[in-house]
Amino acid sequence: MSHVHKRKSARKQVAQVIMVTNNFSGESIGRVGNLSNEGLMLLAPKELPEEHYYQIGFSLGPANANKIEVGIQSLWCDQAKSANTYWVGCKIIDISAEDSALLQRWVELAAETVR
Repeated sequence: MSHVHKRKSARKQVAQVIMVTNNFSGESIGRVGNLSNEGLMLLAPKELPEEHYYQIGFSLGPANANKIEVGIQSLWCDQAKSANTYWVGCKIIDISAEDSALLQRWVELAAETVR
């Protein structure tokens, strides 16, 4: 990945698989690779165009507990070493106060910071 990272907050590694759904189509668009209260990196099975906007949902916790919905903007997309896998850097551009509080709590409890 050749992108200069301009993150304001540290992203946290996820310990479990967190699947991400496009709220408009209901289609799975990938899974969370890492996450912060300002953005996330998706591992997607297909290329997602840069500078596109998505309304997505995912669950933080077991058994689909703490489902949150956010608006994101894709900032970059790179093909990973694995076939049919793409890294997609995304910025959170819209989140409710309630979902923001859930996400902030998750980030505070997550152990491993991505460098």
